Amino acid sequence: MLKKLFLTLFFITAFITNANALSFTKKQDLVSLTVTPEYKTLSPNTKTISFIIKADIKPNWHLYWDNPGDTGDPVVLTFYDSPHYQERASHHSAPTKSVFEEIITSYIYKKELYFLVTFSLKDLQNLDRLPFEIILTYTACNESCLPGSTRLSLALPIKENQEINPTFVTLAPIAKNTFPEQLYAAASLNNDLMELKLDEQIIKNCKEPEFVSLHPKKSVLSNLPETTVAAKNQLNVNFDKDELPPDSKGILLCPGHVYYLTPNEEAKPLSAASHRAPSPAPDKTFYYYLFTAFLAGLILNLMPCVLPVLGLKALYLANHNDKASSLSALLYTLGVLSSFLTLSAILYYLRQKGLEQGWGFQLQSPIFNAILLLLFFLIFLNLIDKLPLPDCLANKLNRLSGNKSFLTGFFAVLVACPCTGPFMGAAVGYAITMPAPIYFGIFISLSLGYALPYALVESFPSFFLKFLPKPGRWMLTLKHFLAIPIALTCFWLGWVIFNQLSLNSPKTEITWQPYSEQTLKNALKQNKPVLINFTAKWCLVCLLNDKTALSTKAFKEMAQKHNLTLLKADWTNRNPDIAATLKTYNRNSIPLYVYYPKANAPYKILPQILTVDILKQTLETP
Repeated sequence: MLKKLFLTLFFITAFITNANALSFTKKQDLVSLTVTPEYKTLSPNTKTISFIIKADIKPNWHLYWDNPGDTGDPVVLTFYDSPHYQERASHHSAPTKSVFEEIITSYIYKKELYFLVTFSLKDLQNLDRLPFEIILTYTACNESCLPGSTRLSLALPIKENQEINPTFVTLAPIAKNTFPEQLYAAASLNNDLMELKLDEQIIKNCKEPEFVSLHPKKSVLSNLPETTVAAKNQLNVNFDKDELPPDSKGILLCPGHVYYLTPNEEAKPLSAASHRAPSPAPDKTFYYYLFTAFLAGLILNLMPCVLPVLGLKALYLANHNDKASSLSALLYTLGVLSSFLTLSAILYYLRQKGLEQGWGFQLQSPIFNAILLLLFFLIFLNLIDKLPLPDCLANKLNRLSGNKSFLTGFFAVLVACPCTGPFMGAAVGYAITMPAPIYFGIFISLSLGYALPYALVESFPSFFLKFLPKPGRWMLTLKHFLAIPIALTCFWLGWVIFNQLSLNSPKTEITWQPYSEQTLKNALKQNKPVLINFTAKWCLVCLLNDKTALSTKAFKEMAQKHNLTLLKADWTNRNPDIAATLKTYNRNSIPLYVYYPKANAPYKILPQILTVDILKQTLETP
């Protein structure tokens, strides 16, 4: 008997504490706890880690939200303190409203409850394992109520490289889908009235809105605050005397939707769709991002980083005869698909191994850039007739036109992928949080959008040739003219390589401080506005924004006028800290511009294409 008991306890303990497991589970009668870490193993350089905690609730029982309502005690999740980690962010599921006998109103969880908790890590160099202890304290109710707690301990091994937990990747979108959507609102408290100014569309779509404060009521069974629509963009919440909460944090219950509301007293009303607080997951569907990725691929053809490719396409069209080639269009599309999928597969593999990499990672290598430089230089010499192809090689290439179309598509992506156009940053940021099928689906959609314009030219050349003059000497002039963007690309790549290998950064007229989390915190403590510029020398869109907006005299004067702290996160060379920071903004690519108006105010993500007017409007909008 003792032997069986010992073996049972041994296997239960081994199951709960095995750091190589994908999840850690502690089963109890009323509430079972499952903890899924972001990584199976940590490295000494791991900066952050997130946990998904799932509480499975016994059928016909329920737990209580932060503000339980007329009865019950809220669920409390506690991590034991440690000098090696500190909580950075926490999110949990939205509650449902429960009314008993039309008298008692509660805000509860049934069946299950998710938490997403993120920690910053430090001083892991001398550790073999990092222990965590989690306690969930609750009051579970059915016809009767029982207080209880569930405790779970785990330890993650620390090895040379961190390893992504695939279970976390699969579970994350499921958990995030249960969270309230983050929404900031202009709010004011006056006597027993709270005024909330929101986007008109939100109020229009929210029939019978109900605001529920995070702060429990002082008296039990007092009347619930009445929420009424006072105007197209305003809700009024009328509280009983002495029940007005100390602030206006809470949730806004709408049929089929829950918003987490945070006051922003001096700001204009903000729309949940266009201005988000740090949120663990965009409230968009897979199909939305599939379309967004396709649109981003189309727009990518117009980005400055694709200028050399556009030149090659124009030259091809100028020399094209009036013969459609669906096969060439198909092979070009397959080349684009192959290139995008190869790069995305490498990125997926690196991230699965725990390396913080982002889109455009290959241009962080001077060797890769040197190879690109050589290829572009050979193309330049050929365009200016200084490196004519031998007749035998030219004839062979003409016979292999299909292969040429495939290679053109493959090579076009290598040039285009360092930069992101509108919509692409959000689509790629969404993809990296998803399981493999969705991840690669987004990149396939991006590929098809990017390949479409050139494929149309290949398939219907007669339509496009109507816009060109008859063949003549102008074609040679055009060929030499198209050598200009190729030459500029060569200079740009050489400049990138020089800066990657150089220890000294060039001085600029406007002073940017190197980004660090501590520098950001210090500036916000002084209540200074902050602009963070995530950039790199290999990002042409970043350089364009720098030239046309961020390095202008007008912006310098605005920055001085508003006492703006300027922080630059330079991603020219691989930097896992910057990659991890991008992740906190749900991004995986650059450019990214983040503006903090002041302490305790929501940040704003600026457009990827900047102008002086956009910067002026951002700084002058309260």
